[in-house]
Amino acid sequence: MARQGRRGFTLIEILIAFAIMAVALVTLLRVFGGGLATTARLERSSAVLSLARSTLERVGADIPLVAGQQSGVTPDGMAWVLDIRPAGLIDAQGVPTAQLLPYEVAITVSAAGVSPVTLTTLRLAPQAQPSGAADSDTEPTQPDTP
Repeated sequence: MARQGRRGFTLIEILIAFAIMAVALVTLLRVFGGGLATTARLERSSAVLSLARSTLERVGADIPLVAGQQSGVTPDGMAWVLDIRPAGLIDAQGVPTAQLLPYEVAITVSAAGVSPVTLTTLRLAPQAQPSGAADSDTEPTQPDTP
């Protein structure tokens, strides 16, 4: 007796369908996993940049604007180095009347898994008056007595 019509799938057809579905699922999982890793790396890079920018904003307000180097590590593992030095744009001894001197302020922030970020800016600071130098605006003048 011959079979009139085939109904259903054979075992080989089902195995091939499962294999195709498995390859498609593995590909999708890799794409989503890569996307998650990229998102995490971008969030870390954003945090590094944010720390660098906020530290630069604090220089002159919370952080004294004096030549030198400071460093530290945040609780979440970001290392930072702040370098403040005279900018060398003008010679302070050559221009003794300069009220403000430029300082170059550079911050480098690094964290695991992202490239280090370095930001640099110029800040102005009052020039220290030499000791014994009198400022005519702040010293009262003595009236002439006959």
